[in-house]
Amino acid sequence: MTKKIFICGCEKDGKIEKESVERLIQSLEEKNIGYTYIEDLCGTVLKNPDDLESLFTAEDALVFGCQSRAMQNLIGNSGKKVQENRTEYYHIDDKDGNKLVESVRTDNPKALKIKYADEWNPWYPVIDYERCNGCRKCLNFCLFSVYSVEDDGSVVVSASANCKDMCPACARVCPQNAIIFPKHADSPIDGGEGEMLSGDNVLEQIQNDDVYSVLSARRNNFKVSLLKKEQLKMAEEERKNCSTTEEVEEKACDCNCNCKTEIEPDCACKDEDSDKNCCC
Repeated sequence: MTKKIFICGCEKDGKIEKESVERLIQSLEEKNIGYTYIEDLCGTVLKNPDDLESLFTAEDALVFGCQSRAMQNLIGNSGKKVQENRTEYYHIDDKDGNKLVESVRTDNPKALKIKYADEWNPWYPVIDYERCNGCRKCLNFCLFSVYSVEDDGSVVVSASANCKDMCPACARVCPQNAIIFPKHADSPIDGGEGEMLSGDNVLEQIQNDDVYSVLSARRNNFKVSLLKKEQLKMAEEERKNCSTTEEVEEKACDCNCNCKTEIEPDCACKDEDSDKNCCC
């Protein structure tokens, strides 16, 4: 079968083990199979999407990188991919994916590279719309206007650069585990397998299942609820930390006065004469 192969090295944050990338590349080169190495898929999708045209338009492709669900939604949400084309996503260490490579043929045996030279660390959320129920908890919880609502009512990530580095708080409050941070260290926030926290209505469950099964599920959900409370507590702390950082960054001047966000016209610090008693 003829396919195009793409490998993400996640170089901007190092989530993917270099040894795994090197092992796959070595395997491809030994078989004289061409591939495209992407230095950082998250960053390139946002900053230089035109560089990924060969991926977006590939009729049949294999993509290796971090969690398959994260990559699939990252590419899908870009709006650039030709939807009818076939693309399979595999974790770089997935045995099935690596085995599949052995039977692949490519039109071009060359190794290509897509560079990511931007200084910005591509940390931002990706929405899994197969799970999202449109509750808008992520939008209401985020203090930095990362999310907005489209005319059709769907929530979108409209200001990715506003997201605070290493803050996954909105993902923790999502009842559907629909918010993915591809570069997060843990699952299911990184798009990997994990406990599904559900708030399904018990009456609806009883109508479709027997009572004993529902009660058993409710007991398990009680344990999950305790876990959810812990997650909400973590989310509040993460959001609080980001807000504190934001206040420091927004300080209007760097002298020793008490100016916060705006400088009053008669503030002494304008004349480089710092006044610790000044409070604009």
